Amino acid sequence: MYEERKEKFSFKSFFLTLLLVLLFIFLLLWIFPTRWDVNKLQSTLDLERLSTIYDEIFSNNVGRMKDAAIGYFTNERMPSKVGESKKLTLNEMYQLHLILELKDKDGKACDGEKSYVEMTKYDEEYRLKVNLSCGEQEDYIIVYLGCYDYCDGLCEKRADDKTTPSKPSDNKPSDNKPSDDKPSDNKPVDNKKYMYEYKLDGKDTTTCTEWSDWQKDSVKQSDLVKVETKTESEITGYDTIKVPVTKTVKEKRLVSEKYIKDYITEVVLVGTKEVKVGKTKQTVKEKVIVDYIEVATGEVGEGTTVPKDTDDVHYKNIVPHTRKACSYCEDETYYTWDVYKVEPVYDIVDVTNYVDVYKTINVYETREVPVYGVREVEKEVEVTKTEYEEKKVPKYGNVTYYRYKECEIKKGTPDYKWSESNKDSSLLSKGYKLTGNVKQV
Repeated sequence: MYEERKEKFSFKSFFLTLLLVLLFIFLLLWIFPTRWDVNKLQSTLDLERLSTIYDEIFSNNVGRMKDAAIGYFTNERMPSKVGESKKLTLNEMYQLHLILELKDKDGKACDGEKSYVEMTKYDEEYRLKVNLSCGEQEDYIIVYLGCYDYCDGLCEKRADDKTTPSKPSDNKPSDNKPSDDKPSDNKPVDNKKYMYEYKLDGKDTTTCTEWSDWQKDSVKQSDLVKVETKTESEITGYDTIKVPVTKTVKEKRLVSEKYIKDYITEVVLVGTKEVKVGKTKQTVKEKVIVDYIEVATGEVGEGTTVPKDTDDVHYKNIVPHTRKACSYCEDETYYTWDVYKVEPVYDIVDVTNYVDVYKTINVYETREVPVYGVREVEKEVEVTKTEYEEKKVPKYGNVTYYRYKECEIKKGTPDYKWSESNKDSSLLSKGYKLTGNVKQV
């Protein structure tokens, strides 16, 4: 009985213990996330962070295109007619060096043709569209430019400016409300007309004296003093150096001398000579005259005597005839002849002859040949020595010279104009600015 109760008690305790352990493990897993959950959460955060970064890259690229377009579209490049648009692709902006290459989140270049900026003229404003296409991402923004009360000249409309832009109206009169040309001092809207004062600052004129002479004294440049400099190499001092000098002197020294100790009889080769050893038969080609021909020159001669033939010229077909030089003169005999040139006819023939044959032989003589020896003797000889002498040499350095001219600036006279509009584009384009003065007409 005791044993049975003991076994039942142990079995129940085991299950209770196991249940408590499982409950504890469940609580731990519920309170503390697993590593897989942490990694999943971290991946989600990383994707959100990357998405934000990618959006920033795209937005920055759009902003760069917008700033480059606003800088490019100056007054002379703006569309001049209402409704007219001017467009620049991203590739054209690259060619004009308006912007550096735009790349997407993967480092790939954005589409140069699909990406563009387009400026359109409205009645009193300009509409700028900036379209960017990078990979799978493509979007655009639209901003408005104009002459507003809160800026000088042309600028971008503020985000808090709720004025609705007037769309292009094909050069028809603007349908803006009359209040657009009223003072901006919160006066009640009425039918009164106002004039607005504009001011154009006069251009300052500068007159300067002639350039001064060059001088070493330093001159400081300012708005009223123009300065030019030049650098020249000049002698700034001297250094003392030792230079080698070569001199030739005579000294007595022991030198080796060659002398004749004796003579011996020897057969000496003194040269060579050509001696005739016979003749040899040889056949050579030679150009020889084999005939002569007469060639008519077409020349005809006439005279009382016929010239004599020569080796080169023959006179042929001689015809005699008589004539009188005058009515009372006797008959004279005259001759006419044709002139022929005699030319030889050549041929190449073999000509056989005999020529002498020579050979070269050595010529020897019996001579008394000296036998030489060497001995040491004292002689006065010329010796080259190097000595050093002090010499002053110049030192060169760069010296800066200055010249200047004094200038006087005369302030320009400002020009004032009144206009019925506080957004007079014709005056604003010329540089006029609102002074804030308003008068009622």
